[in-house]
Amino acid sequence: MSTSHLSKALIGGLAATLVLAGCGRSGTQGSGGATGAPIGDSPAKGEINVWAMGTEGERLPELAARFRKANPDAKVKVTAIPWQDYAKKVETAIASQDTPDATLVGSADLTNFASTGGLEQVPAGLVDTSSFYRGAAQSTTYDGGTYGVPWYVDTRVLFYRKDLARAAGVSAPKTWKEYGPFLKALQKQGAKWGLALPTGVAASWQGVLPFMWQAGARLMNDNSTKFTFDTPQALEGLEFYQSFFTSKTSTRNGAVSLGEIEPQFVAGSTAALISGPWETALLKGAGGADFVKDKVGVATLPKGATSNASFIGGGHWTVFKKAKNRDGAWKFIRWLSEPDVQQDWHELSGDLPAVQAAWNEGKLRSDPTLAVFRSQLQTALPGPTVTTWKQISAVLDAEIEKVAKGVSSPKAALERIQAKASAIGTGRSR
Repeated sequence: MSTSHLSKALIGGLAATLVLAGCGRSGTQGSGGATGAPIGDSPAKGEINVWAMGTEGERLPELAARFRKANPDAKVKVTAIPWQDYAKKVETAIASQDTPDATLVGSADLTNFASTGGLEQVPAGLVDTSSFYRGAAQSTTYDGGTYGVPWYVDTRVLFYRKDLARAAGVSAPKTWKEYGPFLKALQKQGAKWGLALPTGVAASWQGVLPFMWQAGARLMNDNSTKFTFDTPQALEGLEFYQSFFTSKTSTRNGAVSLGEIEPQFVAGSTAALISGPWETALLKGAGGADFVKDKVGVATLPKGATSNASFIGGGHWTVFKKAKNRDGAWKFIRWLSEPDVQQDWHELSGDLPAVQAAWNEGKLRSDPTLAVFRSQLQTALPGPTVTTWKQISAVLDAEIEKVAKGVSSPKAALERIQAKASAIGTGRSR
């Protein structure tokens, strides 16, 4: 898998913050009425202009050529855009009302774009929402409307030195109770640190909120009008995160840059890490294919009191309200959601399919590492789909660092997070 997956994870969640943070929202928020007219079953026609980012933008034309075979009167024109530039480009297009027909967006950014009023809601009946992983479908919604169709997904699982585990006579942990003893056993085999954890760098929350989810925490109330960080479940999760540092299983000075942890993992000084589908390529680069084959184990995250939830990311397709070929754009997106097309795209790109049925054939079904990701995706969750989440997640990162460094208790950190989140609000105008 390409390291472009990691670029998407890092850039997609941050770019829209810079572009959209200052935008006024009071007149544009809300689902803004009903979904658009249904899309028929006739073949697509005309030119369909789409934007796609990074590796997806480079490889999508090959897949789009197959769409044209089934829709001979249609032509998909793909414009490739670097991930680091895309948020500003999308925002500018919406503001100027000069848009293409459709665009790929990072799942973490969809809420911000939807709040501008520049995206159309997904037409009723276009796709079966239940066909996607639940967390992916959840991240396409904003304020009562659905604004995107999931295309690919990613999530985080446990990578560990299986040679050290074998020498220690232990298996990958399935529960929180087994987590600490497993990592300590790897440390006894020579690793200085058991598990690499984020300790305050940007997007640390993606690695820490899962502990809260695993303990049963919900970050917002049922109708997503208030944040709920001040719960016993959230406290239990953050205290569990803290325990890795107090037990000297994890360093208080976690990795701060891309590629920093892999050499330590290869050297055996760090025995485990939590990462996404891009990690295999990074470890091959650091240690070689034989190292990955012989010494790297992959497992789902251990289960807490409620679940083994991880964070979910990925990319969604959206259609602009000012699309010139609305009908063709939605038909192309519907086609991209077909299981066999998702399988073809995985072969081309390495992206993990958002459609669950796509995993029932070929390598997606038989590969043991992909099987771990498939299982983890069943419980993976996104961050809250509110426009202020980027601001609040920055607060989370800052408080996470205080807990990791030992200068704040989990209880005090959650009290500050709750107070600041309540003051920032959800961004809704009603």
